[in-house]
Amino acid sequence: MSLHVSIDFGTSSTCTVVSVGGAEPQVVVIDGQPLVPSAVFAAADGTLFVGHEAERQAAVDPARFEPHPKRRIDEGELLLGSTVLKVGDVIRAVLQRAVGEARRFAGGAAVDLLVLTHPADWGSVRAAELRQAATGLGKEIVLVPEPVAAAVFHSAGNGLPDGGALAVLDLGGGTIDASVVRKQGASFQVLATKGEPNFGGADIDQLLLEHVGELVGSTDPDAWRKLVEGREMPDRRRRRVLRQDVRGAKETLSRHAYTDVPMPPPFPDAHVTRADLEKLIAAPLARAADLVLATLHDGQVPRRQLAGVFLVGGSSRIPMVARLIHERTGVVPATLDQPETVVARGALRAVRLDPGRSGGLAPTGTWAGTTVRDYPIPGQATRGDPLSHARTVVMTGDEPTRPVTKRPTAKRKSRTPWIAGAGAVAIAAVAGVAALLLTDTPPQADPAVPAQQMAAYDYHFAYPGGWRPAGGDPAKFQTLVEPAGGPQGALVAVEEGRLTFDTDGDRNRAVQLLRGEYEKSVAAGEKFSLFTPSTSFAGRDVVYYRETLPAATVEWYTLYKGQFKVSVGCKYGVEGRDEVVRACEQVVGSLALG
Repeated sequence: MSLHVSIDFGTSSTCTVVSVGGAEPQVVVIDGQPLVPSAVFAAADGTLFVGHEAERQAAVDPARFEPHPKRRIDEGELLLGSTVLKVGDVIRAVLQRAVGEARRFAGGAAVDLLVLTHPADWGSVRAAELRQAATGLGKEIVLVPEPVAAAVFHSAGNGLPDGGALAVLDLGGGTIDASVVRKQGASFQVLATKGEPNFGGADIDQLLLEHVGELVGSTDPDAWRKLVEGREMPDRRRRRVLRQDVRGAKETLSRHAYTDVPMPPPFPDAHVTRADLEKLIAAPLARAADLVLATLHDGQVPRRQLAGVFLVGGSSRIPMVARLIHERTGVVPATLDQPETVVARGALRAVRLDPGRSGGLAPTGTWAGTTVRDYPIPGQATRGDPLSHARTVVMTGDEPTRPVTKRPTAKRKSRTPWIAGAGAVAIAAVAGVAALLLTDTPPQADPAVPAQQMAAYDYHFAYPGGWRPAGGDPAKFQTLVEPAGGPQGALVAVEEGRLTFDTDGDRNRAVQLLRGEYEKSVAAGEKFSLFTPSTSFAGRDVVYYRETLPAATVEWYTLYKGQFKVSVGCKYGVEGRDEVVRACEQVVGSLALG
């Protein structure tokens, strides 16, 4: 059984992902969280505590605590309390903790492949320091630039055209990095990268803490100063809890317009709003958005050729980030529910081992007899470099990407899709389902109501005059329409996908791919039923299945033509079924490609 591990060693936190026996990569939960702080505490007896353990120990003696060892990589040595430590040993402690948890997850198996990610602008000296810190933790060690890992992950799920460029904006806990990555065939190359090394999520926390101080500190300035600066043990403990609450408030403001920060006596609880937070961070986030434009310029990528913008890192959840990117580039950026895990998950997709050595998946390229493989930084010379360099990251043939033929555009903000859960997302990405097979013939659309036309991506269709556009998700090539004054929650979604073969000559192959995703989701507990490989709806030959939600039903239809597949999902609740059926029939019956 092979064990592949990838570690995204970040400034503030570290994410670990494992693939056991070639299975789908999974995030390793450490101390109940998908991320572990990158912090290290050096105890007087020589013990190095890592993560949450280090943060707890820091309350005892903050002089022995290093919260951001990645920022210290150039310094050689660290003084923690009275102990002098090599930076490499401190970094190794973090990596060793991550590898240990990965092996525990896999039942103690040895690590066949260890993939480490790093900023794209790191040179060979920093890369060598990181590699040295990981010596012996895996049979083979590979280094991959963070934006490449993110681009590979995005391409595998959402698509990137051959020759297309993807901007990656990584808003981490301690830094902000913007890069432009180009896909050429199965390879990915960093064209340009820029960063802000002294601002990140931790700095946003500090700004919000200072704002809280302005709100409540005036009631007792001396008590506030003691709370945030005091060195007595009770002050340190209260300060640690306060900082956790402020961080939680920041995260809540990404989802809600306001929240309250509980305060210790003698202070009243602090009421903070999203508007307050945006005023505090408007300038640094504007500079972060400008970094995207700067990398496009340096990479000689015109904005009209930009295939997409991908937001990663925990702070990418802040709504203002997506808004600023959209204003500057005209592209609605894509992100995920757990953006801080993207880099680690993409790193395992980017690198594959020779199955003859570890049972992993076969690579497209070769290893040239080396045991360590690293990816060079654009513009840096490699002559005399002791590391073995490859020019690009290569994906294997069994990791298909979805080609893109047009740059996604959207003038309206996407509504939240109703499909939730990994299984449902997988089905939506592979194709849709749907429809009223157990009912009588659907009622016909009212000819007295003039139809409206929608053209998006590679498809166009007609929808009823009483309906209106409702946004969509560019990452899914999705368009939504809804009744203007009809039943609440009624919705029709149209999504485009592409396959690597001609479905006109092999429709059965496409259907079997969809059936496999359907069965996988059902096995995972998703509420899908009635899979039918071929039936007629609105005069079209479609694949059908039904999705049952707590308060709604979604009827899904999938149509195939050439390498295209288009899925139409029709959602209705307790009321409004007939209206949705009529609209769905009109959409499916009029759907055309090109």
